[in-house]
Amino acid sequence: MVRDTTELGFSAPDRVLVTCGPAVCGLLLTAALPAAARWLLDLHIGLPFGPVFRVLSRIDSPWELAIQAAILVVVGLCVTASLYEHLTPVTVGPDQLRAGPVRLSRAEIAAVYLDGDTLVVLDRESRQAVRCIPRARRRLVAGTFHELGYPWQDTDPFAHLYQPWPAASGVLPDAADAVLSARAVALRKKAAREATELRATLEKLGYSVRDDRDRQLWRPLVRS
Repeated sequence: MVRDTTELGFSAPDRVLVTCGPAVCGLLLTAALPAAARWLLDLHIGLPFGPVFRVLSRIDSPWELAIQAAILVVVGLCVTASLYEHLTPVTVGPDQLRAGPVRLSRAEIAAVYLDGDTLVVLDRESRQAVRCIPRARRRLVAGTFHELGYPWQDTDPFAHLYQPWPAASGVLPDAADAVLSARAVALRKKAAREATELRATLEKLGYSVRDDRDRQLWRPLVRS
């Protein structure tokens, strides 16, 4: 029996870990950092950022520890907020997939697979209709799509079509080559949002791109 809609969110233990873990780590570091700094300074070895270690080693009064705890807890809460922002809730139903703000009917989907920890959903023209990191663990993601009968793939079904960029002269249209050149600059600057926008622009020109470390690989879109 095929089950109903499934939300691929945090499990209960993962939710507690993501929500409370960074702040708790901040509290634990409040006591550990001054002691660790004093121990390292007593070794009389060359330390990078020596002044920072000396400042930490002098923290011992209750009010100083309270200020440090507040700072570290706030940092931990910022980490938690970042995780909630960058890990995407995914809902999978028998007839529809929702990933963040994106909704796709099952009929629009040609393939679903994991690229590392990233969920990729290809539409009927092999465009990346969804590319996100789900909040659920990999095994649950794969099992849910299998059980609900989606076209799950263990790897990218079009991986064999990718070619390295820069391409040989004349292989790519000038417009596509210019987008890949601009995207290479965005990747070097670690401008993730700009790189994502340029990926969408390239797909409008009829090409897909994926990253292999510091290289871009491209392929033509394939209609199914």
